[in-house]
Amino acid sequence: MFVYSRMSDNNTILQISAFAGLAGALLTQVLTGTFTYLNDRRKQKNDVRNQYRSRMVEVGESFYFMNGELMSMIKKNIAYWTNRRDDRSLTTLQYLKNEMEELDAYQNKLNTENWKYNLASIYFDLPFTMQEMLETNRTSHQLYLKVLDLSDHIRNSPSEETETLFKTYHLAVFDLCTHYDKLYHRMEQNMHAVKSQLLTGFFKA
Repeated sequence: MFVYSRMSDNNTILQISAFAGLAGALLTQVLTGTFTYLNDRRKQKNDVRNQYRSRMVEVGESFYFMNGELMSMIKKNIAYWTNRRDDRSLTTLQYLKNEMEELDAYQNKLNTENWKYNLASIYFDLPFTMQEMLETNRTSHQLYLKVLDLSDHIRNSPSEETETLFKTYHLAVFDLCTHYDKLYHRMEQNMHAVKSQLLTGFFKA
């Protein structure tokens, strides 16, 4: 009887040990699977975040280049037009016309490649929106055409009429310079916004 009781106890202990081992193995598998899943999720999130950040930097660099090129041209033209707008020589008139045509052509190029510029609004919060920029570009073109028409009118008019035309022309150039100066500062706001958001994104990483 005593031997049977000991054998029964041993069987119970063996069963408990086997169950504990099985439970331990299952728990280990569950924990390993859970940790693997969490690590994979974290790795996937990190990969997506890194891809997004890389794309953000790429778009930001493209935005800086396009914006910077246009701002440089605007600044150069404002400085020249402001210094020479009272000049009545036909040579200056022709030079100003050429410069305006170059600036207008570059703006038209930006408009045709507007999809590249629009990418910035996906990745960045821009104070000067794309819609505002398109409306500003239309105003720029209207002012540009007005100056261009007056320039052609002066070159094709008798000398006795040019003095009055030059006064109107200089006012038109002043309006154009004022418009471009406002445009420059709005674009500058976008440059600061992109730079700030890029830096903030890196510091959060």
